[in-house]
Amino acid sequence: MQWSDQSGSSSRRRYLLLAEALLVAVARGEYRPGDRLPAERELAAANGVSRATAREALLALELIGAVEVKHGDGAYVTGTQPRIGGYAGSPLDVPPQELIETRSVLEPMVAGRAAMRVTPGVMVGLERDLEEAAQLVKVPDQLPRFVSLGLQFHADLAVASGNSVLAGIVAQLVDVETHPLWALVNQQAVSSEEARRGQIAEHRAIVDRIVAGDVPGAEQAMRQHLLGLETAIFLPGQVVASTTASRTDETTRTS
Repeated sequence: MQWSDQSGSSSRRRYLLLAEALLVAVARGEYRPGDRLPAERELAAANGVSRATAREALLALELIGAVEVKHGDGAYVTGTQPRIGGYAGSPLDVPPQELIETRSVLEPMVAGRAAMRVTPGVMVGLERDLEEAAQLVKVPDQLPRFVSLGLQFHADLAVASGNSVLAGIVAQLVDVETHPLWALVNQQAVSSEEARRGQIAEHRAIVDRIVAGDVPGAEQAMRQHLLGLETAIFLPGQVVASTTASRTDETTRTS
């Protein structure tokens, strides 16, 4: 696992890129539950970043439950499902409960509007997002890109609503720079191939309802998708019955 401050992506937060790289290493099996991650000094030296960047990356991973930091000993991979429950907010992000509540109110309505107004041109973008994501299902090295495509899907779908104000709001809600912890939560949640297939299945179900012009169906498909995400993050271990895909494991729902 290696990443550098000189990676050419200066617009993105450096700690986020390093945290993403660590999650990729876990998904590839380089680190397993119970393993100790390299210390801040080692991470900084190996990846060409500052110790402050390494410290922020580990803090972000601790906030989403990916690692447990034992003071004086180091950070250990937990192997748990993603969660931000118990945090009213953090210096790295907005209160997560407020974010998911806002999305749960807006995005079903957006999906319904899209079913009424979607144009062929917008559908091309949605299909492109889905097709590229499907090609990355078996490639754990591309987890950050897979997550980015999932979030982009939601932004593109909002454009399909034909309402520029709604589209702008949703674009902000799914922006990685604005809400970095959500990118990490999503990446941890789709660390398995099964979870990645599940996400695509749910996104596909939403698109199918939109193409069919099924307003209530599109709204319900989006509502169920976001309910599964909320449950996975705030109530891990509970199961949400899905009407959009034939599976019940809440950990397969993300972005």
